[in-house]
Amino acid sequence: MKASNYNFLYKRENESALFYNARTNALAVLDPEHIAKYELFLETGTIDDTEFKEALKQGSYIIDKDTDELKLIKMHMLDGRYNGDTLALTIAPTVDCNFRCIYCYEKESIKNSKMSKEIQEALLTFIRERIKTINTLQISWYGGEPLLAFDIIDYLSPIIMELCKENDVLYSASIVTNGYLLTPDICRKLVEYKVTNMQITLDGPQEVHDQRRPLAGGQGTFNKIIKNVSDCIDIMDNIAIRVNTDKENSEEIDRVIAALEGNGISRNKASIYLGYVENHNDVYEVDKCLKLDQFSNINFNFIKDNNINIMNLYPRLSSNFCCADYRHAYIVDSEGYLYKCWNDIGIKEFNIGHIQNVEPESKACLTRYMDYMLYDPTEDEECVECEYLPICMGGCPNKRLRTSSHRCADQKYMFENILKECANHLIEKKKEDNQSA
Repeated sequence: MKASNYNFLYKRENESALFYNARTNALAVLDPEHIAKYELFLETGTIDDTEFKEALKQGSYIIDKDTDELKLIKMHMLDGRYNGDTLALTIAPTVDCNFRCIYCYEKESIKNSKMSKEIQEALLTFIRERIKTINTLQISWYGGEPLLAFDIIDYLSPIIMELCKENDVLYSASIVTNGYLLTPDICRKLVEYKVTNMQITLDGPQEVHDQRRPLAGGQGTFNKIIKNVSDCIDIMDNIAIRVNTDKENSEEIDRVIAALEGNGISRNKASIYLGYVENHNDVYEVDKCLKLDQFSNINFNFIKDNNINIMNLYPRLSSNFCCADYRHAYIVDSEGYLYKCWNDIGIKEFNIGHIQNVEPESKACLTRYMDYMLYDPTEDEECVECEYLPICMGGCPNKRLRTSSHRCADQKYMFENILKECANHLIEKKKEDNQSA
């Protein structure tokens, strides 16, 4: 037997230790006696405690000497990346937007246009051609601002839902909206169309948010968004409030919670999380962006200080990083161009095809597509030596291809703290469950 390359052992204040394996997601607490036995195993390769040995094998903390973990990770990656059970479509019925956010990576692509009937029908044809081979269809309504083209959502959703019903395909939908045009009637329609998750952004209290996310004419948006969320919070179960965070507003993010609660929007009704602001597409000042380790620290403290479920940060196994390196995921803009990454939407030179002709039409399109899909982190010199590989899988594909910025996942910078807090949460929960049993 040998130790896994993906073990993390963190000593705790009470002389016990957290033992985590990134390839299996196993988490255990070891007492001093078993820490010593494991450390002896590292020196000698043997364990005389049969029960402990079997537990270590079960979590893959120790594995057969001839086990090639990189091959296991690669097999898991390929299985997830090319699994055809799910079709995931991010649809932008318009790339127009009524906001002019200071950091928007789409600001150079904004145009006053909506998806034509021809492109809508081509999109439906695209779905019909694939629906008999999938089990799940996931739609994300995106933009621009998708509610500027709600009539298109209103037209397409019932047809897509009926196609799924006829073919016994599970359907789910979400929407990313700035919330300015959200009304109770629209929210009820979205719920009817099986939109189960809505993301709305508030970047701070009113004076901060209105500077960062104004209307195209410069007017503030905070009060209108707060009212709309308050009016809709009991209609849709899952409204997520995202706080895009950089150096300019990192000291004000706690005040978002106070503003929400002051308007009757409690944390048990709206989930709140931080978003990392980056200089995508060279539209924002790099000096205003936090470094990834700084953001990770702020995010960790925000979650801990505001009693948000720390398990949201628990590391998850990953076969692919996001839709960009998943075979059956596409972003569709209002003109029908297809992309692999949300950051590319509306920038035609980064398309990988068209909804009316999905196969890449040019060598450049094919090259971009293959750059996203054929990258293998198990053959990357940097990633091969990294113990975080199974939960990162090479990091952000877009950063890898288009920028020089670090592509690692932010959680690695607070990994020990995250695991310790998650372990404490699970231990306390187990105690509570035992007491109530």
